[in-house]
Parts: sequence; C-alpha cells; structure tokens
Amino acid sequence: MQIQSLLAVMLGGSLGALTRYLLGWGVAHWFKASHLPLATFLVNMIGCFLIGLLAAFFESKQWGLEHLRLFLMVGFLGSFTTFSTYIWESAILFRTEHMLAGIINLGAQVFLGLLLAAAGWLFYWSVKPGV
Repeated sequence: MQIQSLLAVMLGGSLGALTRYLLGWGVAHWFKASHLPLATFLVNMIGCFLIGLLAAFFESKQWGLEHLRLFLMVGFLGSFTTFSTYIWESAILFRTEHMLAGIINLGAQVFLGLLLAAAGWLFYWSVKPGV
C-alpha cells in the first residue's frame, strides 16, 4: 500500500465529511418542518448519482488515475454519503411512531439511489468526452 493512496483517501474523506456537514446544516436551516431526514436523503442521492458518474468515468480511463479514484470514490463519497446515519434515522422514525415516514425514507433512498446511480452512469456515457 502506497502512502499516496492513504493520503488520497484521507484527504478525500475529510473533504467529504466537511461537505456533508455543511450541506446537512444548510438543509436543516432551510427545511425545519419535516419528519423526513432530508439532509441524509439529499447527500445519499447526490452520492448515488456521483458514484455512477465516476464509476463510468474511471472505467473509461485506462491510465494512472488510481489516486484520483481513491480520493473521489473511496475518500470523498465514502464519507459524504452515509449508510449508518440513514439506518439510524430510519430507526428513530420507527421508534417515534412515524412509521410511514420511516417506510418512505427506507424505500425512497434504496429505489431512488439505484435510479440515480444508473442515471449517473448513463449520463457519463451519453456525454462522454473523447478518451
């Protein structure tokens, strides 16, 4: 394992976490009256689209982009999106008797997440610049 790989993941992770925190703060500031965890939903959906887009991008490249891939996909998106928070917030909704909101949160993130990952993939291949 190379030190450059570790640094790429570490730097991407710190920037992804900071971006997630700031976006979460902004969403909470602007959308106060909701039982749905909109901040987590938004970062996860953005992350799903970006992971599809970046997966297509890195698949199309065959030369020396491993550190950039680690920075963006493992580091940045790995800390920007959050499965554990998604599950915890869903559990809170169920525990506080917001059953419908919990079901919507779980189902919408899985279904829309898959659609957005596919959309990111297809978007890249539809506008792909010359390789």
